[in-house]
Amino acid sequence: MNVTENKASVLKKILSVIAAVAVTAGVFFAGFYTRKLTQPRYISVYEWAVGTINKHYYYDFDAKDCEGLSLKEIGARLDRYSGFYTAEEYKAVIKENEGAKSGLGITYNFVPDEGARIISVMGNSPAYLGGIRAGDTLIGGKAGDGAEGGVQFTTAQSFSEFIDGRGTGEKFTLTAKAENGKEEESFTVSKEFYTAGYTFYATKETAWEVRYAEKASSPTLFEAPADKLEYLPAGFGYIRLNQFYGNAGDEFGRLAEKFNADGCTSLILDLRNNGGGYVSVMQDIAGYFHAATSENSGVAMTAEYKSGRKETYKTYRHTGAGVLSADTTVYVLANSGTASASEALIGVLVSCGALEYKNIFLSDYSEEYLGFAGADAKTAQSYGKGIMQTTFVKPITKEALKLTTAQIYWPNGKCIHDVGLTVMDGCRPSRADWTATKGDTELKNICTEYLGK
Repeated sequence: MNVTENKASVLKKILSVIAAVAVTAGVFFAGFYTRKLTQPRYISVYEWAVGTINKHYYYDFDAKDCEGLSLKEIGARLDRYSGFYTAEEYKAVIKENEGAKSGLGITYNFVPDEGARIISVMGNSPAYLGGIRAGDTLIGGKAGDGAEGGVQFTTAQSFSEFIDGRGTGEKFTLTAKAENGKEEESFTVSKEFYTAGYTFYATKETAWEVRYAEKASSPTLFEAPADKLEYLPAGFGYIRLNQFYGNAGDEFGRLAEKFNADGCTSLILDLRNNGGGYVSVMQDIAGYFHAATSENSGVAMTAEYKSGRKETYKTYRHTGAGVLSADTTVYVLANSGTASASEALIGVLVSCGALEYKNIFLSDYSEEYLGFAGADAKTAQSYGKGIMQTTFVKPITKEALKLTTAQIYWPNGKCIHDVGLTVMDGCRPSRADWTATKGDTELKNICTEYLGK
């Protein structure tokens, strides 16, 4: 028997088996990918969405209850912080959260028999640059620059229809209700695309606002003497933070540098009506407080997932002229619109000893506002959102799911979800006629009644 011939025979049989397995595998994968590529796109996205929810959603979810529903309807079955985005919708969300916005840049309540009361004005927006401020009540408008006639805002619909009817770049006039015996004030504005500014800084001597030049990625500070807060006590600086998006962290650092340069030793951090935003921006801002980045701390929050896994988020560590001394006395203004990342930042400052509960002021609303807001209105407390959302994006097609994925705990172990901060924690209530008033009477009262003594 020839040994060489025997080896060749065995090798031939092995190669035949390998070829057969390869053909079988090829047929299987060809069928698998053919099914994936030829099935309706909706089915592919549906399978991804349901699988993602089952794997990551913090609460119980039964896919059987969603059979036959659209993806939007499935998203609506989740908690109010979760939802489904088409690829186009998610692209718009990302752009806006990066600071690229369009329109006037206002939020408002429409008050019957009064008008559209402005609750907040985004920095660097057309409304802000046009002179509109929180607390203004808009009562009428004229299309065109100096056009005859006009519209009186008698209902919320009349206001929204007037604003919606204006094209981008079209100048128009808005008129604000007269206050304290003064004449009505008019503002010429237009809806534009703009980069949002999220912060504002003032002392009793001066004020600074954030602006972005066209296509600029970093903020420029402009002095705004008309917005200075003359009633602030000596040595106090005031920083308002609207949201935790875009360049808010960089902006805060620039204003903290101004705070230090002005020789201020007490900071009023205004988080009223700040509904939160990105965790990363909160970590960034926390890093400007020296006490929050000390060797014994440095923790921003802990997330606990449904599996029981815990993840620790650290504060960023900044150096330089923008870092606030550990000796800085911090006061915080909060209300029922203070939520999520805002509450988390408060948690960092409380946990590291930079902020005392007694130095947190919670808006205690008037009966007038509570009657307007309805039975679900909250007063003398923050919102109470201690859960985290994560956005999952489908590869290639780019649909997205935003899901509640974890419960959030402060560095000291406290969770404020569905509870918020209250006077029971030692916070102090502060009288507030509305969520925003002309001249900010709530802040003025706090300064004169509590901080100026």
